[in-house]
Amino acid sequence: MELTQSLHRACQINPDGLAIVYGQVRRTWREFHAAVASSAGMLRQLGVREDTKVAIVSMNSDRFVECLYSVPWAGGVLVPVNFRLQFEELAYVVEHSEAELILFEEQFSALAGELLQRNPRLRHAMVMDAERSALPGALSYGHEVARAMPLPDTRRGGSDLAAIFYTGGTTGVPKGVMHTHDSLFQFLLTFLICERIDSSLVHLHVTPMFHMSCIGVLVTTAVAGTHIILPKFEPEEALRAIDAHGVTTCLSVPVMFERMLFHPNIDAYHLSSLRMLGYGASPMPPRILEEARRRFPQLQFAQGYGMTEAPGPVYLAPEYHSQEAVDAGLTRAAGRAVPTCEVRIVDSEDHEVEPGSVGEIVIRGPVVMAGYWKNPELTREVIRDGWLHTGDGGYMDSAGFIYITDRIKDMIISGGENVYSTEVEGVVSRHPAVAQCAVIGIPSEQWGESVHAIVTLHDGASATSSEITAFCRERIAAYKCPRSVEIRTQPLPMTAAGKILKAQLREPFWANRSRRI
Repeated sequence: MELTQSLHRACQINPDGLAIVYGQVRRTWREFHAAVASSAGMLRQLGVREDTKVAIVSMNSDRFVECLYSVPWAGGVLVPVNFRLQFEELAYVVEHSEAELILFEEQFSALAGELLQRNPRLRHAMVMDAERSALPGALSYGHEVARAMPLPDTRRGGSDLAAIFYTGGTTGVPKGVMHTHDSLFQFLLTFLICERIDSSLVHLHVTPMFHMSCIGVLVTTAVAGTHIILPKFEPEEALRAIDAHGVTTCLSVPVMFERMLFHPNIDAYHLSSLRMLGYGASPMPPRILEEARRRFPQLQFAQGYGMTEAPGPVYLAPEYHSQEAVDAGLTRAAGRAVPTCEVRIVDSEDHEVEPGSVGEIVIRGPVVMAGYWKNPELTREVIRDGWLHTGDGGYMDSAGFIYITDRIKDMIISGGENVYSTEVEGVVSRHPAVAQCAVIGIPSEQWGESVHAIVTLHDGASATSSEITAFCRERIAAYKCPRSVEIRTQPLPMTAAGKILKAQLREPFWANRSRRI
């Protein structure tokens, strides 16, 4: 398996088909294939050889997609960098990965300059989207490619390292997750099996390509479909792109689709081309599904559950998003194991538990990472007997549907009872006034930890803390109900993948304490 394999096929079967749309840029598959070969030739001239690490600091763009193929084409290893990290975390990623070349957008030129000063291993910095950079000595991507000779594909594949994706760094030091050509290709094949897509695919890229949502890139190329690229997510820009380019598929997180679905100008756009919305990070709220069915009867939904260490091992298919499925509670599930992976729920001694019992979700299959870069001890701790221990708590019902209850480390122990925050969040979020919700444990002299809910409200809606607490008491056991509810006017902090930063919300309550539970 080679990451570049699907690009060769796309050029072979659909050479004149539209491959890339980015702003005013339009490229056929033949043109994109040639551009990747020239980009790889440029990288080779700059010293990229087998296993050379190439860092990319960029928003979504046509050249980002180009580099996703040209780096492995030249034999190198991709290191996509989350530009939203704090500088010290970002500098750690570039240094820890042993990157020798950094590709950057001009808006990150000052950042690239600081990284160059900090890291003597970096031999070159190259601006991707400008002829000249404010960073002294930076090379121009366009200029260097224009004078490079196309490079034959090095055909790296199989167990060769393809990319190092760093975890978000929301707690502790970012970890470098190693994926081989095989593991990424298996992720691609798993996605194709589940989604059943073909060359009619017109994919809108709105989630950042620096993490595993780059699967949208790999899948679109694999079927020789069309990439529609937006630099970042803006709800009306996304609606405009769907209308203008006949977008059929989009990967997002629920909050992104919610902002599109309830945008005040949505009626100005013709969106009948949209057939599939894939999402992750959290379940899709029933009210969003209901409104989507009313407005877009042709639209199907599919949820993927996974993580950087094992992308896409669990899938909730479109048929489990009907009103009947909502009524049966199936949309609260993450899904069932995909055909290429095994999933189990185990106890603290790694014994499989009975259906319905909560334990840790563990995964085995070809999508599992090769390990953590330069951290064999942590790799051995997380991958035991071939099973990746996710750190997620959950249970599996008798039909194989997997329900996420919480991060095991985020479980709240209040008065000796285990409280899974996602269960409480699921109830609080059903209150019609609540827009966002995070449930955390905060210090309590009486209970050890007290269940605390932090919420934002929908525009124009109103609710009091006591009303939300009473709403919960009607639906879940008293010990699970929030003992305090904090209503905020600003959106809750979120990761680039659309997950609420609970560690950041929890920090003020636990500051200066020796224990965090």
